[in-house]
Amino acid sequence: MIKKMSKKGKIVFITAITMVILLAVALVLYVNFHGISSKLKIELKGKEKITLEVGEEYKEQGASASYNKKDISKNLKIIGNVNTQKIGAYKVTYKAKYKKVSKTIIRNIKVVDKTAPIITLVGENINVIIGQEYQEPGYSVLDNYDGDITDKVTVTNNININELGEYEVVYKVLDSSNNENTITRKVNVIQKPKTTQKIAVLNYHFFYDPSLGETCDESICERVSDFKEQLNYLKQNNYKTLTMREFRDWMYGAIEIPDKSVLITIDDGAMGTGAHNGNKLIPILEEYKMHATLFLITGWWDINNYRSEYLDIESHTHDMHTGNLCSGVSRGAQMLCSSNEQVLNDLKTSMGITKSNLAFCFPFYAYNENAIGLVKQVGFQLAFIGGGTKVSRATDKYHIPRYPIQKTTSLQTFINYVS
Repeated sequence: MIKKMSKKGKIVFITAITMVILLAVALVLYVNFHGISSKLKIELKGKEKITLEVGEEYKEQGASASYNKKDISKNLKIIGNVNTQKIGAYKVTYKAKYKKVSKTIIRNIKVVDKTAPIITLVGENINVIIGQEYQEPGYSVLDNYDGDITDKVTVTNNININELGEYEVVYKVLDSSNNENTITRKVNVIQKPKTTQKIAVLNYHFFYDPSLGETCDESICERVSDFKEQLNYLKQNNYKTLTMREFRDWMYGAIEIPDKSVLITIDDGAMGTGAHNGNKLIPILEEYKMHATLFLITGWWDINNYRSEYLDIESHTHDMHTGNLCSGVSRGAQMLCSSNEQVLNDLKTSMGITKSNLAFCFPFYAYNENAIGLVKQVGFQLAFIGGGTKVSRATDKYHIPRYPIQKTTSLQTFINYVS
């Protein structure tokens, strides 16, 4: 005999039946949807995971989409951006939708920096006279991602200035991605050389040729015929015209030079000194096979106008060859009334163009102790001024005098200078 079901029992029974029905419907829907969804496919072109060096171009390879083997790639949307100029992880999403069914797939891109920074030494291996202080010639560091990280350099040296020998200065730097670079400079501590030898340093400015109808109204102009006459005297009397490196090495005691030696310098880079403004200087140097050094205002003229194996190029500032700016300062060179930061930036810019720290020339021959300190700070090894005396190894390396050659300088006066 069947026992009559209670009201509470009926509710439980109905609930159970309803749950079974709902589960059955959900199962049918799932199977049906899964069947439809499985027909929608997205396939990446190229790798799913990509690693790029910072700055390297990201080339989107795309993807293809299909539904039940039917190409529906036109329904595909690509979402995401990759900034290869910035280190980081990026995602590109590929999304396709068809018959109310959607599907996505992701490509992961990693931008990294694996390139070590570049250390550039100002100058090369150097010599230090025993007992004298080692002066760091300078260096710079450029990183492909971090930019200028010169301030991150660790400098280590084992120099004993009181003992002859070869030593090393080691420069080490790490960028923000821990890429490391190390470079070494050789430093030789040498004996103090003799200081009795003296040579003349000559100073020219402009060159012109009256036979071509050219004129020059300033006293510092030099006629081409006079310049040739002077070089001809040097050649006939077996004078050696020094490169700036030879002069630097002699001043620092690294080499010996003939007693009949002379250093020819030219200031500015104006009239007759370059291929763009008369082209008198270089052809004459090449004709006589004699060396000279041009102190170029690097911000005023293109350095490529002065290329010759017989012409060294050193700094005459980048853009500080302007006078009459400083109150109470003789000749008022701009360099003396600018901030230290402005002067240092100018000198570094000029040095970067000449690619040399061998020598610097003060505009208008004007200098003070602060200016000399800044010239030393950026790493110049010599500095030239005006004057009218010969140079010995005992001469202050940052007060090197020169004989100005003017329009009125006779050949005999020239001979007196160099003899």
